[in-house]
Amino acid sequence: QIGLIVTKSKRAEKMTELSGIPKKHIAALKKAVDMNCTGEPSLYNSLNLAMQTLKHMPGHASREVLVVFSSLTTCDPANIYDLIKSLKVAKIRVSVIGLSAEVRVCTVLAQETGGTYHVILDESHYKELLMHHVSPPPASSNSECSLIRMGFPQHTVASLGDQDAKPSFSMVQLENNSEPGLTLGGYFCPQCRAKYCELPVECKICGLTLVSAPHLARSYHHLFPLDAFQEVPLEQYQGERNCQGCQREMKDQNIYVCKVCQNAFCTECDMFIHDSLHCCPGCIHEHPAPIPI
Repeated sequence: QIGLIVTKSKRAEKMTELSGIPKKHIAALKKAVDMNCTGEPSLYNSLNLAMQTLKHMPGHASREVLVVFSSLTTCDPANIYDLIKSLKVAKIRVSVIGLSAEVRVCTVLAQETGGTYHVILDESHYKELLMHHVSPPPASSNSECSLIRMGFPQHTVASLGDQDAKPSFSMVQLENNSEPGLTLGGYFCPQCRAKYCELPVECKICGLTLVSAPHLARSYHHLFPLDAFQEVPLEQYQGERNCQGCQREMKDQNIYVCKVCQNAFCTECDMFIHDSLHCCPGCIHEHPAPIPI
């Protein structure tokens, strides 16, 4: 889930609440294009507003703040270093992307909360830094664990020709009057049958978290990334010389060996496994998932 906060005239205000629906945030950003950022920004008020929102999140959730800051000054109503200590206690990780010169308070903020601080060189560098924050950080070993009830609704498609088709309102449409009215089909909560247009979302009626299987799989890969394979010179490797991924003969100077199954992979397969596949083919082959009867 993502929420947007903007600061101007020594104040901070929410543009969007925490939500997993990208349309809300994109629409808010398009409206903000014509907004005049007058007055001085307040880093304190922005971080305090973000902390009030994130501190109520459950312990197993990742609490992160990304600050895109172009000013060299900040107008704060209190000591910001005391707020940084509170952010650290609340386990909120703050990262900063600077659009101008380096600011000392941003450096301290990132260091104390475990985040990162970079100053952009040009537009392409800014996009690179921004995309770097898209993937969530790996889960720490001391993070809390708890079971969460989730629903996996299937998308129901209906047409006006269907006798059983009943037009209905989406819960998001009821909340936002600018959306269309009665529609056919959608995602229906398996617990209370409330309808939604997009996933993921938390059901407003029963509170059940509604997701799809790809959403869950993507989160798992980011939170528990595959360990890096051990790099071994080909001359020192005593095992089979064919890559366990593409089955071709390995001719690179170095090969990559999985620390669990001890299978060797070429450079291309190693990059494909860690960047796209996110799981070792050798480990899956040795410990296949049970096939239901």
